[in-house]
Amino acid sequence: MKIQVSLIPEEGRQLQYTLEGDWYREYLQKGGAIEFRIRPAEVSVAIHKVLDAVTLDIRVETALDLDCGRCLEPFQLPVRSGFRYTLVPSRDPEEQKEELSDEDISFGYYQDDLIDLNALVYEQILLQVPMKPLCAETCRGLCTQCGANLNAESCGCKPGAVDGRLDALKNFKARKQT
Repeated sequence: MKIQVSLIPEEGRQLQYTLEGDWYREYLQKGGAIEFRIRPAEVSVAIHKVLDAVTLDIRVETALDLDCGRCLEPFQLPVRSGFRYTLVPSRDPEEQKEELSDEDISFGYYQDDLIDLNALVYEQILLQVPMKPLCAETCRGLCTQCGANLNAESCGCKPGAVDGRLDALKNFKARKQT
């Protein structure tokens, strides 16, 4: 959803809408792969404008379909996020290359009198994706020898058994070079 800044009333504006389908695909870089799916997202926005500065208070509720980083089973991760952005008209691109401080994280720019709300929502959803998604903190993962899902079944493999192909490294000693 795009908001035209010049049409924001003085008293502000409230919006509520749902993002469904593959709406987020347009924000992926060309050729980029995505390792999860975003369920329909409920978005509510409070918009306030003072001169050219626009403040957006955005709340998002959705869920992500992810694969567990230990057992590889699919699971759903609920996402509930609230965030605030302050946007001002775009400056010279050369000036925008400076390093960001902590205060700048919720500060941004809009161009051509338009703000793309969906891009901001997508960015915040991406920030909720963990580095290593887990179906549960107690996930036991896969057996390193037979590949059995240890959450669903136990296997007969001996714990601590080493892959025979690595036996040659048992007696390997690195020499210190001077």
